[in-house]
Amino acid sequence: MLSGLNVKIEKGSYTAILGHNGCGKSTLAKLLCGILLPTEGNVSVAGMDTANEENAFEIRKRCGMVFQNPDNQLVASVVEEDIAFAPENLGLARDEIRRRVDEALATVDMSDYARHATHKLSGGQKQRIAIAGVLAMGPDCIIFDEATAMLDPTGRKEIVAAMKRLNKEMGMTVVTITHYMNEAVEADRIIVMNQGEIIADGTPEEIFSQVEVLHSVSLDVPQVTELMFLLEQDGFPLPRGILHAMDAADELEKFIGEQKNERA
Repeated sequence: MLSGLNVKIEKGSYTAILGHNGCGKSTLAKLLCGILLPTEGNVSVAGMDTANEENAFEIRKRCGMVFQNPDNQLVASVVEEDIAFAPENLGLARDEIRRRVDEALATVDMSDYARHATHKLSGGQKQRIAIAGVLAMGPDCIIFDEATAMLDPTGRKEIVAAMKRLNKEMGMTVVTITHYMNEAVEADRIIVMNQGEIIADGTPEEIFSQVEVLHSVSLDVPQVTELMFLLEQDGFPLPRGILHAMDAADELEKFIGEQKNERA
């Protein structure tokens, strides 16, 4: 159950939502795109109240969701037929459907697989086809509900790259729910949830500077962030919120240089 949430996702933003199992992340995601309706309060998408049944069709066109298991989202045995399923149900003309299918495949780098059997694809490829199926509807926003949880490292890398491309190159609003801290680092904003409430909200640097807070709700931080935190705890005056290995290397090099100068 969610409690006292007041959150706004800006158009064109890239937001990651973190929290342990059962904290309300998936519930929030389903509320954001109208799959679930609030029992109290209200949720609006592009100014439309999700509780108003007359808005349901338009909201589903504006906001799509990619789920954890791509096998649950694929509906056809051939890739291009699967992607065409949603625009066909929108009643679009054949030429428009063809255009959308081709564009969606190109966006997720799967054009060469248009006539492949969906059941023969790898997990990462299936998830990219699931994304393409949502893209074919022409949404303004895509929500990824732990969409990389069942993938191997290569598959996760492919999907994160697709998320970044959709946001940075196409200006699409992206919301991702993830347990992987290195994925969250790629977002512009991170929301941390615990027991149905938002306990932190800020940039990756701001959120991962709060190592004790994240640990208190059973969340990890990126490995390089944890290393810098432990060094700081041992008395080394190093900054918090370091998210990338090269940045950590620069800070350590700077610190070592300062120490050498003090001894000279």
